[in-house]
Amino acid sequence: MPDLARALLLATLAAVAPGALAQPFAGNEIVARTADELATTIATRRAELENDREAIAMLVDTLILPRFDMRRGSRAILAEHWDSASQADRDRFVTAFYRYLVATYGDLLLRFKPETLRVLPFDGDAGHSPARVHTIITLTDGTEVDVDFVMIGAERDWRVVDIEAEGVSYVRTYRSQFRVDIAVDGLGSVVEWLEQKAASVPAPSAR
Repeated sequence: MPDLARALLLATLAAVAPGALAQPFAGNEIVARTADELATTIATRRAELENDREAIAMLVDTLILPRFDMRRGSRAILAEHWDSASQADRDRFVTAFYRYLVATYGDLLLRFKPETLRVLPFDGDAGHSPARVHTIITLTDGTEVDVDFVMIGAERDWRVVDIEAEGVSYVRTYRSQFRVDIAVDGLGSVVEWLEQKAASVPAPSAR
């Protein structure tokens, strides 16, 4: 067998060897399973969820929140202001920010379908944290958006700390937004704004 042919054959065998395949990553499984559960729940409970904001909030609490590390994400958002805040102020911010997100964006979950999110093969180091779960989200108009779920953890326990859509990080976005406000008016004013925004969102029937 010519040397070139032998080299090509060895390269092919190496490429398809088990150790050369993309590493399985628990984070991919977690995101895919959560998406499936979410799509199924919405399909079977759509009428209820469309008319009950509390039901949407409870769905997020039970299905989505456990997949996120809100505290780590909040710490990244507040950056240096986290270190100078009291424990009570940190806790209040985490709670207020979570409730704000649910109140503001919870209705978007009703658009979620089985084909909305597609998890792509993992291309990183499954033993390294943080790791990224690459996905493609299809919007209602058919537009496809590259979305990465940035996760931290180990073995089978991984949680989302940031989401990047087309390279735009939600952590960095809110950090930039809140940093100026905190510098001018203090963390307490930002927390109050979040709480007021969450409380002001009308029930679905009132929209």
